[in-house]
Amino acid sequence: MREGFTDNSGLTWRYLTRIVSDDYFLHILRFTLWQALLSTLASVALGFSLAFILTHYEFPLKRLIRSLMILPFVLPTVTVALGFTIMLGHSGWLNQALMVLFHLSDPPLNLLYSLPAIVLAHAFYNAPIIARTLHAAWQRIDVRYEESARTLGASRFAAFRDITLPLLLPGLLSGMTLVFIFCFLSFPIVLTLGGSRFSTLEVEIYTRTVTLLDFKLGAALAIIGLLLSLLFVYFYLLLEARFAKQAESLKPRPAIALFHTWRDIFKPSRLLTLLFGLLCFIIFVGPMASVVVDSFRSDSPSGSVVTLEWYAYLFQSEYDAIIGDSPLVSIWNSLQFGLLATFLALALGVIAAYITSRMQFRGRTLFDTMMMIPLAVSSVILAFGLLRAFLAPPFKLAGTSLAVIIAHTIIIFPFIVRTVTPLWENVDRKLAEAARTLGATPWQAFYQIELKLIAGGVLVGALFAFALSLGEMSATLMLARPGLKTMPIAIYDFLGARQFGAASAMSVLMMLVSAIAFVVIDRTGERVLR
Repeated sequence: MREGFTDNSGLTWRYLTRIVSDDYFLHILRFTLWQALLSTLASVALGFSLAFILTHYEFPLKRLIRSLMILPFVLPTVTVALGFTIMLGHSGWLNQALMVLFHLSDPPLNLLYSLPAIVLAHAFYNAPIIARTLHAAWQRIDVRYEESARTLGASRFAAFRDITLPLLLPGLLSGMTLVFIFCFLSFPIVLTLGGSRFSTLEVEIYTRTVTLLDFKLGAALAIIGLLLSLLFVYFYLLLEARFAKQAESLKPRPAIALFHTWRDIFKPSRLLTLLFGLLCFIIFVGPMASVVVDSFRSDSPSGSVVTLEWYAYLFQSEYDAIIGDSPLVSIWNSLQFGLLATFLALALGVIAAYITSRMQFRGRTLFDTMMMIPLAVSSVILAFGLLRAFLAPPFKLAGTSLAVIIAHTIIIFPFIVRTVTPLWENVDRKLAEAARTLGATPWQAFYQIELKLIAGGVLVGALFAFALSLGEMSATLMLARPGLKTMPIAIYDFLGARQFGAASAMSVLMMLVSAIAFVVIDRTGERVLR
């Protein structure tokens, strides 16, 4: 705020005025909104279809797929960029496969460094959010509503249009708004896969502040981006509050087997589902599978060979000049920072959620919006602000592990709040009041009754926050010094040194830890619901 609203003569509006009157900056703002809208629509198209399949069909590995579906959301961008490069690059395996299949002499796809690449990568990240949100909402809709409509003569499509879709609309709108915010604030995806042709608000802030050292215009751009993103977050919270109560299912929604016999494959609906499943496999599994395969491959004079050398390399304790640390230290740093940041975010988030859910006061929605500010602030703006704050007393923390832990805590804090708030709202206050009448102190009633009732949900939020901290890169990149690098920073350094095998192996290790966390989240969440 100080950088954007002041100059040597005091308060000024000239930096903001220059931005809103310059065609170049207005073009960047329009493109930022346009790519966010396209990315949101692509995420909805994939996520809605995936939610339909998960809700209505049974198939092998469904439970595991549902658990791992959110995994892309916490993967560091460098891992996704590596996977998309290996898969969709000019010499990527998808181009090679199409050339062999259709006997082509030149690669048919040229997706990297283009708007479709940006949209596709955003859909990779955000479609699972739409799918999980709609799947949960679909499961809560009583199937007898649709059955009654069919009994009264409505077609399957009419029942969906008039009954199911209106009941899904609140969750769909909330999910779309959240995805739009993520796409609007996206920085590494556009920077990595958009190339030099495309620039969004976040990329321009980074360019102005880091490359050109133009802090005034960079700060003014950040202020505009912050105001817009806060507006979107406020709209998201209003939607969530407006549609908090939804129809609850009175009996489990039945799901049918996707394929009873091999002849079912030729049914139009099943064939369409199978083709969509193939598309999802290419989009979601392809990049990650490409990274996994690449981590076991090493080039030799006789060709590529299968090897474990990259994994052995990760667990060596010797200093490596590429990353300025040993790979083992970067793994330890990620785990250490993630655990400490999760503990701090839990302590703060549980208190904030309690205030939001239990205390009635004027401006509660505004307070809730303020708790979401870290979600509305891009990692670029956050890292830049923290860096400038930590360079001078009284918080001269730049280059220390505490600075990185604070940054991670701020980033994951909103996710803890959004997870714990509904838990507090669902706890019946009469239970604590009954404990008080039986002689319990306020603290005993809080700890023995209320806190234990939400413990399972808090564990779910903690695991999700830990996975997010594990994959955080942007803020860490600006704050960490040698000796404090994390796994995503090590991957970034390996890519810069063209050590793709080491980068792939480190990425696989991160995916494995995150996958375990999300399987535990899914199992714990089911126990909490029961």
